[in-house]
Amino acid sequence: MSVSLPSRTYVSRLQQFLQLTKPRVISLIVFTAVIGMFLAVPGEELLSRHFWTTVLCATLGIALVAGSAAAVNCLVEQKLDAVMARTRARPLPMGTITSAEALLFSGAVGGTGLTLLYVLVNPLTMWLTLATFVGYVVIYTVLLKPLTPQNIVIGGASGAMPPVLGWAAVTGGISHDALLLFLIIFAW
Repeated sequence: MSVSLPSRTYVSRLQQFLQLTKPRVISLIVFTAVIGMFLAVPGEELLSRHFWTTVLCATLGIALVAGSAAAVNCLVEQKLDAVMARTRARPLPMGTITSAEALLFSGAVGGTGLTLLYVLVNPLTMWLTLATFVGYVVIYTVLLKPLTPQNIVIGGASGAMPPVLGWAAVTGGISHDALLLFLIIFAW
């Protein structure tokens, strides 16, 4: 029995959808969320199987929702992306992925991430991650970005949330320490 490899077209298509998620940005989000996870628990808990299962599930869920938010950002900004040298080769401005495909992809990826967080991590982390999604997509991308150059300052709250998401994932709550992390990152 021979095993066939995926065609170049299929692989290229997957790469285009992956590009919508802005993997380099997601890596920073995930990194800071994991830092929040490690800061939240005492040293002896780092050795528990439950901790590592939670880290894995939370990391995947947060990454999926962040990728969904990035894809919606690409969808909303596709006309602007088409005229910028840095972004004109993205899949939506190039027409290699349609708006409907991007929306469906974003919904599937984000829904999967939120479900994973709710079922395998905890509801608080899911709700905080959803709020971060709304903050980035609706408040920052749709409302503030076209209206004010202060969008980065105000929208920075979404960027400061990942350590809090990580904290909530492994503790099931948000302490003063988690809020302090948020404020330090937001002010930075």
